[in-house]
Order: sequence, then structure tokens, then C-alpha cells
Amino acid sequence: MENPKAMNPGAMLQQAASLMQAGRAAEAAALCRQVLKLAPGQPDALHLLAMAAVNSGDPAAAEKLFLESLSQAPRRPDILVNFGKFLRLQGRIADAQKRLRKAIKLAPEFVPGWYNLGILLHAEQELKEAARCAHRVTELEPHYPAGWELLAAIEQKLDNPTAAIVACRRGLRHEPKAARLHYSLAQLLRQECDFAEAARAYEAARSHGFESPELHLNQAEALLEAGDVDRAMACATAGVERFPDHALLQRTRARLHWESGMPGDPVAMLWQAARKNPANASLWCTLAQLLGRLQREDESSAALAEARERGCPETPEFLMFEAMSLAHSGSPDQASARFDELLAAFPHHADIKLTFAQHLLSNEAPARAEALCGEVLDDDPHNQLAWAFRGTAWQLLGDPREGWLLDYERMIRPVRVPPPEGYASTEAFMADVQEALESLHRTQAHPIEQSLRGGTQTNGFLFRLKHPLLRVLETQARLATGAALEEFPQDPSHPFWGRRCLKPEGDGIRFAGAWSVRLRSEGYHTNHIHTEGWISSALYIALPDEVREDPGNSGQIQFGVPMTELGLTLPPQRTIRPEVGTLVLFPSYMWHGTVPFTSQQPRITVAFDLLPQTDIQPGQ
Repeated sequence: MENPKAMNPGAMLQQAASLMQAGRAAEAAALCRQVLKLAPGQPDALHLLAMAAVNSGDPAAAEKLFLESLSQAPRRPDILVNFGKFLRLQGRIADAQKRLRKAIKLAPEFVPGWYNLGILLHAEQELKEAARCAHRVTELEPHYPAGWELLAAIEQKLDNPTAAIVACRRGLRHEPKAARLHYSLAQLLRQECDFAEAARAYEAARSHGFESPELHLNQAEALLEAGDVDRAMACATAGVERFPDHALLQRTRARLHWESGMPGDPVAMLWQAARKNPANASLWCTLAQLLGRLQREDESSAALAEARERGCPETPEFLMFEAMSLAHSGSPDQASARFDELLAAFPHHADIKLTFAQHLLSNEAPARAEALCGEVLDDDPHNQLAWAFRGTAWQLLGDPREGWLLDYERMIRPVRVPPPEGYASTEAFMADVQEALESLHRTQAHPIEQSLRGGTQTNGFLFRLKHPLLRVLETQARLATGAALEEFPQDPSHPFWGRRCLKPEGDGIRFAGAWSVRLRSEGYHTNHIHTEGWISSALYIALPDEVREDPGNSGQIQFGVPMTELGLTLPPQRTIRPEVGTLVLFPSYMWHGTVPFTSQQPRITVAFDLLPQTDIQPGQ
């Protein structure tokens, strides 16, 4: 840096600005103070000092300096905009908006003023006014990619996905190497189910320098949805090589390896990453969990032991997995003692309480399991796993409340799905749906973390796909569900009946998930519940002849048998023989599974979870 004594104030300020841009805020601030000795009240020096105070985390000093700078230059839009940005980050939205609006009034062509006002209005859900700001940015400076990104984000929130995509494409015509704009376009295309084009946009973003674990995750999912399983796997593998410490990316890569039927160990790269990042508890927990899912319990225990030897932090999740490992290894008393220690350390941790409840149910202590479930439900009345475990505890205790919670006759509702216009029968409609679904089953093995065994499951939310038959299927499923909901009793205090929709035929319900399952011979679902639903379902699309004709129970859905991990020998409370075109509805907290069958023909279903529209959705 030049000697300040040999520089005039203007040159010193240029040097200070360069230092700020280089991240050398302390040196820039020192130079600004030299300027103020030579020119007291110099607004640019005060402005740069304010920015340095922001960077150093001193909001009181920053505000004082911004105000001093504006007292010397009250009509400077750049100072007003930076002050507005600072105020917005401090949560002072009205003050921030006032400064930003003044900036664009003083300088109607000052792009940062319009852009930052648009950012603020977008965050405050004032979307139409935010869109006006974003349009102004793109008019004034079409080569500014962030303006097009903002416009696309606003159009997306306004539920104008086509306009959002157009905004990204227009921006890329001006700046074809704008990596983040390619990524925004990819996200929008994937949302609109144009998976192959989305994958290309992700690749363009990466080729122009945008790198993140999320890009690899999303590109792999897009390639899988486009039917290119090999490239999806290659993308996920490249991702974990670039970001080996990212647990979710490692989980996704292991899942794709398993489901694609590739040779080798699906968790080999996860093992390597955990050993190279021994302080990353998320990696060790993901490894232990996946090994358990693969029924490699001894290796799961070994991984946890190795993690502890290597100094893995004692997070609640890691300690919980250790307690579970003690239970699996045949040390139930030690496991109980460890869970007690965990509860004392983390008294409000719901997952610890529910995992402890599972352990207690497996070890003939239903009363305490029931009490723990009650504590979870006090904080989260719709926790489906807590209700499932509580129902099992009540059954083991002979508590009459089990019948109140689990009315297998009234709560399980088989209903016929009506045929849509143009079809003579439901069976004819389901035959066409089967053809559409077959093309969506692209993997070779069951999902590593689901209840399915001996079959495949579609990826993502089924009803978001733009296949016309799936749209019709969703409509017909809604009609059948609405008819069933109309018969629900009025019981506001009940965890199932009490969430009854007020408008079952229309917007009263929303899908929390939808997917298709294709079971092969000997395939089945382990007994399980659905943690994210209120009402769950099984809609039978195609059935093997053997299932239709078998006088026994092969291929049937059974209710009331708890998850195998509990080790309880409780009989089914109700079984239902599937029929093509029948939709079986039941509480999401009710244990259910599928009896294996033998046939060369597949058993194809569509399943979905429903929630009342009145439930608060994430992000609302």
C-alpha cells in the first residue's frame, strides 16, 4: 500500500475502496480515518467506515457512521442503498424501505436501488410491487444476471412458472455464462417436470463455475426422473468426490447405488468419507443408519465404535444411535441406562423419547413407553409415530383406549374409484394407468430406506408429473376420498376423526406425498406407518391372478401388526383382499404391511398420504 502521506484524499479513498473489495476491511478503515484527519466529515470515508463496521459485526457503530455520512451527502443513492441493506438485515423493514425508496426517487436509473428494494419487497411477500422493481432492473441493466434471478423468483412465487422460466432464458441470452442463472433455470425446469432439460441446465451451471452439493443432488434426481439411471449415479458419485463431507449427498449416492443394482458396496464411499472426516457426526450417523437398513447390524455397531475411537462429537443423534446399537447387540439394560442419561441431558428431544419408547416396547415395558409417547404428543399432537407406539402400548397393557384410537372396522375404508369420462369401467381405466406407471419404474431394487421389499418405487411426488392419465387419476382419487370423508364422525378430540376436513370434496385436503409401488414375486411391505400423513392409502392398479384367486391371504394388506423391530408376536386385526380399482384408506398411524405372494405378474399400487388443508404447511 502506498504511503498515505504521499497521497491526496481522493487517491486514499480509491485505495481504501480497493482494500474493502479485497476483504481487507481493517486496512481500509485505517486509511479512511487518515482521510478524515485531512478532510473532516468526508462522506465517502464515513461511508466506507460504515461498511467496515458492518463487516466487523458492530451494528451500532455502522448506523452512526451511515447517518454521519448522509448528513454530509443526503442525496447520495449509493449511501442510501447500503444503509437500506443494513437496516433490512437488522430487521428494520420500514426504515430500510424508506431509505431505498428515497434512493430510487433521487436516482431513478440507479440499478442497486431498484434491485435491493425488490429483494426487500420479495421477502415481505409484496410480490406485485417486487416484480415492478425486478422488471425495472432488467430494463436498466439487462446484463445483470441477479436481476433476472430476482424476477424469476418473484414469478415463481406468483405461481407463474412459465414466466419464471422465460425470465431465466431472457437473462441467459444477455449473459450466457451466468452460472447461477443456469441453476435457477434448472430448478424451475425440474419443478415443471422437464427433467432432461433440467439436467442440461444443471450441467451448464456447473460448467460455468457453479458448484454446490445441492447442484449434484438435484442434477442426480433430475437424471433419475429422466430415466438415465447410469448418469444419475455418475453425477452423485462426482458430487461425493467433490463434497465428501456432505451427509445427504452421501446418502443419496448410496441410495442410487443400491436401487440401480450396481455391484459393490453402496456405503463404501461413505465409510471412506467418515474416516477422513472423523469429527463429522452426520456422516457417522448416516453410515450407521444405512448399515442398519441394509441389515448389517454388526457393521453398524462397529462403525459407531470406530467413530467414538476417532473422536466423533457426542451429538444427541450419535448418542441415540449408540444406545440403539447396545439394544441390538443384546444389552437391553445398558441401552436403557444410556437412554435415561440421554433423556436427562436432552429432556425435550422427541426422537430420543420415541426411540426409547421403541426399545421399551421391545423389552416388556409398555407403561413407560406409553408415558414417553404422551410427552411427545403434548408438544406435537399430530406425531404419527407417537400415536402408533402409544396404541401398541395400550394393546399390551389391555387399556381400552386402544379401541378408541384404533377402530379397525370404521377407520379402514375400502372405496371404489369411479371411472372417468370416456371409460366404460374402473378396470379399463386402471389398465391404461398401469401402462403409464410401468414406464416410471426405472430402478432395479427397493428403496434402501422404505418399507418395500422385492420391488421398486417411483421417485418423487407422483402427481406432479404431467402425464394426463396421472392428472385424471389424482382427480378420481380425490372424488373417492371425498366420498369417504363425508361419512367421518364429528369428534374434535380424536387424533384421527378430529382432523376431518370441512370441504372434503375440494380444497379441504392436500397430498403430502404420492408414489407407485411395483412388487415382484415374493415382494411385500414390512409393517410400518406413515409419519408425514393423516390419512394413508393403497390404490390397487394391477394384481396377479394368483392374488385375485388365492383363497388364502397372499398379497393382502394387513393391519395391526407392529414393526418387526419391536419383536412382538401380535396377530393382524384386519386383512383386506385387494381388488383392482379399490382404494383403501386408513389412519397414517395404523400399522400396516403386505403379505408376500408368488406370481410372474406384478402387483402395482399407487399410494398417497393426505393432510387437512387447514394444517399449517412448512414455510407458511
